[in-house]
Amino acid sequence: MTDAGPPPITPKRLSAFISHHSSQVETARRLKRLLAARGIDGWLAPDDIAAGTAFDQSIVDQIDRSDAIVLLFCPQSDQSRHVKRELMLGEDSNKIILPVRLEDVRAQGLAYWLKDYQWIDWFAGEEAAVERIVAAMSPGAEPGVSRGTTARQMAAGPAPRRKRLWMLIAAGIALAGLVGGGIWWQSRRPDAGDPGAAVADNPIESGIWTSKREVVEILFPEMAPEFVAQFKQVLETDPDPEDCIAPKVAAKPDVLLFDPDHEAKCTIGAFKMNGGRISGYLNCKPAGDDPNANLQITMRGTYTRTSMEFDNVVTMQSSQGMVRFRSHETQRWLRGPACS
Repeated sequence: MTDAGPPPITPKRLSAFISHHSSQVETARRLKRLLAARGIDGWLAPDDIAAGTAFDQSIVDQIDRSDAIVLLFCPQSDQSRHVKRELMLGEDSNKIILPVRLEDVRAQGLAYWLKDYQWIDWFAGEEAAVERIVAAMSPGAEPGVSRGTTARQMAAGPAPRRKRLWMLIAAGIALAGLVGGGIWWQSRRPDAGDPGAAVADNPIESGIWTSKREVVEILFPEMAPEFVAQFKQVLETDPDPEDCIAPKVAAKPDVLLFDPDHEAKCTIGAFKMNGGRISGYLNCKPAGDDPNANLQITMRGTYTRTSMEFDNVVTMQSSQGMVRFRSHETQRWLRGPACS
């Protein structure tokens, strides 16, 4: 009698958590069938939560077990608190997150969470969209995307993209019941230029920059030491400190230096960037659900073509209250060529 050896190990099937708005449940079910035909188990709450099971805990458990979060993006899901929570849980668990656009619309309510994701367009062809989902979940199947890739690592292209002001603001929200505004704009550096001009021509290098930020002092309100430490940690921690300054912005800096595409609806006043000095103030309406949210920044500093240091006073207001703090930022040019 021959020894047949141990039985072969059956590979674990990949699993995708399908995040969707209730209006798109039929699309979610179709995606589940298409994934199943390609060896990936899809999971959606309306069909896969057993009767009598706690809904919220089932969501948490399934996200933890899944290999990826597939978001069916549409105007309704863009405004859904449930979808936002699922994205947050996915990021906290370091899952692949794949936004699939069902319509050609831009993110607003989910703009912070989806800025740097690699989009997949369902409306451009279902089969092609499903193949891209499968490729993103399969190790080595698609260049630049592998299992365990997070949202920040899935930007389309090798070069860093401009960080948006509102995105960094959102990171500091709701610490100890306060609304903290982290304002790390992407300011850069000039030579002397025309001393009579408010902003010099070609004052800074385009390309890749890196920055370091510090919360110097919280001016209002008073906080317990543990909350001060938490506040500073959130606003000073930047897992991706490299940033991009495009040639057009470097040639003549304006509000787009701080708020690309006007996502934060910023206006800029008394802006000067000439003769080695920079100053001005920003007034912004951060994206989100709070109609009373407002951000104000006063900045003053010095620069060269390849470095800058400046001090800021940041005031963040919301329906919950106000926080004001001083910050210091140092930025350095790393390398060209130009990026986008």
